[in-house]
Amino acid sequence: MADVKAHRKGRAAGSNPANRFDRLSTELDPGELTEEERRAVPTKFLTDTTRSVLSENKSPDVGFRFSLNPYRGCEHGCCYCFSRASHEYLGFSAGLDFETRIMVKH
Repeated sequence: MADVKAHRKGRAAGSNPANRFDRLSTELDPGELTEEERRAVPTKFLTDTTRSVLSENKSPDVGFRFSLNPYRGCEHGCCYCFSRASHEYLGFSAGLDFETRIMVKH
């Protein structure tokens, strides 16, 4: 039960693992941050220069042709989300970065 309290309420990821595509990664010394600092991870909204917010769905399983995707990442933090891994293609982690580095399409 201690692990549940270790991360910020509303965040599914309790850590920020290294990006699997990076050749070099660094980790903070756990003693450098206080417990409160580790839990208080602010959300940053960054600019995404994607050409369109619309994406075409060609799957027969989906009942619509286009979907609207105005951002990448999600502050909801559902641990089972299928799109977490896509954040690694942007150079971020699928952990806390997915929940705290939101790419807003302009």
